[in-house]
Amino acid sequence: MSKFEEMKKNVAVRGKSLLAAVADILESVTKQNIAFANEFAGFAVEQVRLPTQADGLADYRSRSKAAYAKLGTTLKHHGKDLIAVVREVPGQVKGALKAEAQAPTHAKKVAKKSTRKAKKLQGKAA
Repeated sequence: MSKFEEMKKNVAVRGKSLLAAVADILESVTKQNIAFANEFAGFAVEQVRLPTQADGLADYRSRSKAAYAKLGTTLKHHGKDLIAVVREVPGQVKGALKAEAQAPTHAKKVAKKSTRKAKKLQGKAA
């Protein structure tokens, strides 16, 4: 295998690893967005129905306040999860870019062996 082919192979391996890491990150973030959108849709429907269900202004105000508090807690929860995912991105990308451990090629083995022999011969000659 020529040096160019070896470099091309390493780029292909790293590229696939990087794409896999990006896909995992995208999947996680998308699931977080879908989960939040679902929670927000429930909140919006509850707010639209609230005037017809409340028994008066005090009841309306207390229910509305509780709904906003619940939405705030949900937003905070999803935000923490999203921040945790984003914090992991640099490590995932760095790991994806590392070359996979490959067994040395025959040419590399021969080169190492000849280098060791040459060092031994130099040591004996000195």
